Amino acid sequence: MSPDTLLPAPTPTPPRPSDSPVRRALGWLVRHHVFGSLFIVVFATAVIASQVVDRTDFASSELARDVEERWGAPVVQPAPSLRFVQSGTIFTELKPLPFDKQHVQVQSRMNYRKRGLRYFSGFDFTLSADYAVVNREGHDIDVAFIFPIEVDKSQVLLSELQFLVNGAESDLDLGESGNRLVWTGRISQGATSTFSIRYRARGLDSFIYKLDPALPARDVRLHMAVEGGENFDYPPQVLSATQVETGRGTVALDWAFQSLESGVNLGVVLPSVEAYDNVVSIMAGRAWVPFLALMGLLAAFSIRHRRPLAFYESYLLAAAYGFFFVLLAYLAAFMNFYVAYGLATLGLGAAVVAYAKRLYPQEKASHLAGVWGATLVVPTTAVILQGYTGLIYTLEILAALLGLMALSTRASVRALLSDLPPGGEPPHAPVPQEAK
Repeated sequence: MSPDTLLPAPTPTPPRPSDSPVRRALGWLVRHHVFGSLFIVVFATAVIASQVVDRTDFASSELARDVEERWGAPVVQPAPSLRFVQSGTIFTELKPLPFDKQHVQVQSRMNYRKRGLRYFSGFDFTLSADYAVVNREGHDIDVAFIFPIEVDKSQVLLSELQFLVNGAESDLDLGESGNRLVWTGRISQGATSTFSIRYRARGLDSFIYKLDPALPARDVRLHMAVEGGENFDYPPQVLSATQVETGRGTVALDWAFQSLESGVNLGVVLPSVEAYDNVVSIMAGRAWVPFLALMGLLAAFSIRHRRPLAFYESYLLAAAYGFFFVLLAYLAAFMNFYVAYGLATLGLGAAVVAYAKRLYPQEKASHLAGVWGATLVVPTTAVILQGYTGLIYTLEILAALLGLMALSTRASVRALLSDLPPGGEPPHAPVPQEAK
């Protein structure tokens, strides 16, 4: 009998705790410095996202209140009112008298104003309104025509005010409160009086025409023509236009009612330009997901070239990725957004590709540029083209899937994968023959 037969059978080595899938995954993340790199990107993007959205002063931008002081404010123009008493009596108890015609025209031209990353919908407009009333009281009446002004006249720059009564120019007195214009006169029994008022001003964001809620209205028409924009909306509690015509850079809205039993609001939210502060914020908020894809691709390069990244190399690449959103926000605050986006993507992209080329000298620069495009340019473009976001992500995932299928058929890739030990850990050193 051989002496070897007397030796006990070797005891199987129990699996090490590090062989569990969770431990292997954590070990892979630590080896490739994913946690530290991800922290850098999340910190940078969170800071810039909060700055461009919830800010009081970013890149010389100011609050909307300060913008209103310089360029105007949302315009709310109440309809004028008529109050009357019988001729020869004292103006003590004035009775309301509804108009028989209210025809208002507003010609506006957009004058967008930029502050930081935001474009404010400023507009210059001219209001022309014609009113008519019939005295059906059976006697002459003394009336007061009251034209309210609910905005700060220094903000809207009210100018070129013209007032006509029965086709003749007349004067309007500033009321005691300073927020209304008043004319007083007499209307004979059965007569019709007409009033025309015209002024120029400027506004911000919206225009609302408010009818008297306590009186019926007859023959109401509002025509609003806008130049310099096509997209529009309606403010809350405002009747939508009965007719809308849009053209290239123009929109015309009409409201027409023969009679209304109670006063309503008519008006529109003026056209706007893309809010790029919101675009940058969405880009930054989603950045951590494509960044994880970038880390995965860098890890694949490290395995392929058997050259793991040092912690400072990973952190520098992460800092460059996160700094893209900071650079984009500040460049876009002082120049056209799309010019700023092109400069940021090309400039930082060239720097990242050049740095990665030094780390992986044998890798093609086109492959490294493709990684930058797939993990930053494509996701940010999907945010800019909001109507095509799902399509862009779907096509990118499809391209990645087809690329992986093509790579899996290459002999070099299959050989590399076969050399990897389970869990991605380095193979254990062979036991010397003398120790057996």
